[in-house]
Amino acid sequence: MNESYEGVEWWLIRHGLTGWNLQRKYQGHSDEELLPGEASGLTPLRSKLAGQSFAGVYCSDLKRCRQTLQLIRPDLTAQAVYDPRLKEMNFGAWEGKTYEMLEHNPLYRAWIDNPKLYTPPEGESWELFQNRVADFQRELVQKSKELAVSGNANPSILLVVTHGGVISTLNMLMNPDADFWDSKVSPGEIMKLKLS
Repeated sequence: MNESYEGVEWWLIRHGLTGWNLQRKYQGHSDEELLPGEASGLTPLRSKLAGQSFAGVYCSDLKRCRQTLQLIRPDLTAQAVYDPRLKEMNFGAWEGKTYEMLEHNPLYRAWIDNPKLYTPPEGESWELFQNRVADFQRELVQKSKELAVSGNANPSILLVVTHGGVISTLNMLMNPDADFWDSKVSPGEIMKLKLS
């Protein structure tokens, strides 16, 4: 099989704004809803995606991502694959808390300085999170190779609606020069990865 996936694009969308985003609280696996007026906040993204066809649609199974997909492209919700591997990192006991609430906690300080060595209480280790996202990424790479082999003259686009940490991880896995911390995508924004 051809090992190339040239001409395939991944459109990675971070979910829209939640109340916890505004309060700067860790969300992780907490199933927060979008803000009530977020439909208007997602209008620019909805306009960018209008009429665009996708070779595959993937979405985190958390409510804020499902609601985002429903608001930006309701016609795609039935074909979407809702995948738990696309959830944000599980911050355990720190979910619902802000930096200011945790800044004097020695374990939190150690985790901030080196998240690869420390794990939030009742949360997910850096290694488990990265491995979970890498497992999804391998499947998406395989799908991309299959699309490239199909010989479609138009770029084949895979849409992924997920979370900031997942987007940073996918970008880092696909771009060896990328750093996790340099891949910030704000709520309701898109990062496009052109594969070559």
